[in-house]
Amino acid sequence: MNRHRIRVFLITALAVICLVSCASTSSSSAKAEPLDDEIRNYYEIYVGSYFDTDNDGIGDLNGVTEKLPYIKDMGFNGIWLMPITVGSSYHKYDVENYYDVDPQFGTLDDMRNLVQTAHSMGIDIIIDLVVNHSSSNHPWFKSACEYLVTHGQPGGDYGEYYNFSQTQKQGYQRVSGSAWYYECQFVGTMPDLNLDSPKVRDEIGNIMKFWLQDIGIDGFRLDAVTSFYTNSTQKSIDFLAWLNQTAKAIKGDCYIVGEAWLGNNKAVREYYASGIDSFFCFPLATGTGRVADTLKDIRSNPGEILGNLMLELEEVYDTGILAPFLSNHDTARVASFTGRSQTDKIKMSQGILSLMSGSPFVYYGEEIGMISTSDGSDPYKRIAMTWSAKSVYEGWCYTSPQGIPVTKDNYYYPSVEAQLQDPESILNYYKASLNMRNANPQIARGELSIRDEYYSQTKYVCVMQRTWNGSTVTIAVNLDREWAHDINLDVAALGISEMADALHASADPDRASFNAKTGALHLPPYSIVVLK
Repeated sequence: MNRHRIRVFLITALAVICLVSCASTSSSSAKAEPLDDEIRNYYEIYVGSYFDTDNDGIGDLNGVTEKLPYIKDMGFNGIWLMPITVGSSYHKYDVENYYDVDPQFGTLDDMRNLVQTAHSMGIDIIIDLVVNHSSSNHPWFKSACEYLVTHGQPGGDYGEYYNFSQTQKQGYQRVSGSAWYYECQFVGTMPDLNLDSPKVRDEIGNIMKFWLQDIGIDGFRLDAVTSFYTNSTQKSIDFLAWLNQTAKAIKGDCYIVGEAWLGNNKAVREYYASGIDSFFCFPLATGTGRVADTLKDIRSNPGEILGNLMLELEEVYDTGILAPFLSNHDTARVASFTGRSQTDKIKMSQGILSLMSGSPFVYYGEEIGMISTSDGSDPYKRIAMTWSAKSVYEGWCYTSPQGIPVTKDNYYYPSVEAQLQDPESILNYYKASLNMRNANPQIARGELSIRDEYYSQTKYVCVMQRTWNGSTVTIAVNLDREWAHDINLDVAALGISEMADALHASADPDRASFNAKTGALHLPPYSIVVLK
């Protein structure tokens, strides 16, 4: 039965009268520590735009260390650092030295301190590992080209590190001063590595050993895994299997997640045959992804659509750890693809992400509704985190990628400082959603059951259950943006006796309520409840 907002105060009054039989509600339960296992909540950081500690306008590793309490308080227990190795570009995917930190970001000792401090707080650190290509400024490539120009053919210490050809193929460019060409499928400044070379594989093994053992990180994000071998999925999978085995031999519990940017779940699932722990679930993300599609206002049966999506994820990804996300450094930000003024949709997108199994990833700044400004080009997706409303403040990263001006026009929503003080802010919703997830470990780890018998009561509500370690939670999601919905739950069949948690994305003052005696559940617009 639907309830319009006009009945908000009546419902609230009835909830007070029925206090003995109705569970009290709040935005989140008591602060919960996440479990320390292979399932984690990851926070992606572009270091150069996060927090600056040496007043050069560029974020640094010490800035990440300083903000670890904030990251932990948000509910994250994992951090993915985008490339921190030496590179000439703003994005650092053009690696010039795999064994050092770019001086803009700090030193290896700064990195060791970050890792040690994070570990003391129960936070894992993974970094980008870029092995599809190096920089054209890398000494390996310079040496290989010098030998080729001098001798007229590949050779020397690094001749087999790259793919050279005497004929120009697609994705190849000429080696200056020679009749030879080198493979560079992305751009000429990033020549592809020859991953079939035993020397290159030995080098990659040494790189992983350095970061996993000497620095102490906890794993890697693998860039561009579908490009390892042009037009050969199987060869890419075989290489990934080798890399995974090599990494696990160095550190058995290291976590590896790959970027397989593919448009459907079955195509992404194919890469799990490599044994890699996770691959990002791209079909869920961006404005054309499945989460955004579920929240379209024109949907006539959104409850069933969400239920089918959750089932599909469970059925397709039957191995490994799911890595769902909404946005990252290559895509539009959530507030951009939902509509920058659509605060409730921004929140609800995160609410749905928080219900996914596995290890979700959140891009820095999404928790305050940062946007992809201007033309949406790559540097604009890496603008500075805004910590304070002041025009100048300690930690401000005023040097943005490629000279993008950091002005208030780049930000639609208030700073971290302001949002922390607002109980209804996007930031506090993110905290509540992650805390709900941490307080109920069944959500990320449990076996899924969709209770489709409740679709007959309302097409806007999805009721699901997660069971893990003999414990079950029931989750009810109202996907109606405008209206509240009441449903009657079979308390005995579901095994529930209380409402443990509630999330409210709508500005509507109505709040969820549950009568444990009758099974009556009241769900305000865009709300999620957890019952036990």
